[in-house]
Amino acid sequence: MMINNPEQLLPVVMSRVAGLGPVSLQAVHRFLDQIELAALMENIQDEAEILRALGTLEPPELDAVIGEHRRLHPSHFPCCSTSTPVA
Repeated sequence: MMINNPEQLLPVVMSRVAGLGPVSLQAVHRFLDQIELAALMENIQDEAEILRALGTLEPPELDAVIGEHRRLHPSHFPCCSTSTPVA
């Protein structure tokens, strides 16, 4: 039986995930990371298309926006942060 209602589906999925072994659980975690990354990339691409159409997606603006985001969220970019040492 195929469940399409998220309220019914969530407990079923959570129960199945709870019964997984360590290797399978790691695989599920990687899969969820890939889903999140794909959604984020799609969002970024959509926003970039809007900015391109407006003519505001130029290298100087990009560098400034990227730098500001990295400054505000250093824990997301440990390789690029000057305030957080890389272990």
